[in-house]
Amino acid sequence: MTIMEEKLFLALAPHRDCRKGVEIIKRSLFSLGFYGAFSFPPVSPLAVLARALTKDELKRFAAQLRKNTFADGKKGRITAREWVTMRLGGISFGGQRLDVPVKELFQADAALPCGVVADICAVPLLVEAVTRGDAPGALWEATEEKKTHPAMRPASFSFTAGYVANLALRPLCNDGYSFEWRIGEPIWMPKAPPFQPKTTEKRLSP
Repeated sequence: MTIMEEKLFLALAPHRDCRKGVEIIKRSLFSLGFYGAFSFPPVSPLAVLARALTKDELKRFAAQLRKNTFADGKKGRITAREWVTMRLGGISFGGQRLDVPVKELFQADAALPCGVVADICAVPLLVEAVTRGDAPGALWEATEEKKTHPAMRPASFSFTAGYVANLALRPLCNDGYSFEWRIGEPIWMPKAPPFQPKTTEKRLSP
């Protein structure tokens, strides 16, 4: 067994109460032959890091992420939608797309200092399987039947509570599915303020 280089990610994770359906999807994927369904925790890898982020940096990023959940008319929620694939840090992932605009979060005036972020994800997703999308005849590319299976069309859901953390991932061998990981201290997004419906002032006629 070859010990390979450890990779470091900035990860976003929903509250555990939102992850029950994700575990059901992972089991369904595993039964279909997606052996990487349990190779990665149910988090969203947003970026590859050059070093671990400090607690203060994670707090600033979590605050920026919370602010972003109210942009474009959103009401403090992050929504997981259709099943997509993405490659980051040399690993191919599959999972439900999250409506997190990563480019805005990692722009020059964002919460993190220059040089800390080595790469950002092209499509933010909540990982439900490592897909080995770079390998010839990869499972994701194998059959149209699998692509149209109900497990590939999961119901969307949203969450308001979530945390960010450093995630260290170490491949254990070259099979593309064997990893060990460590998740650092979770830094929760600030609590979303309660939704205040707009009220219309009514005036009494004289």
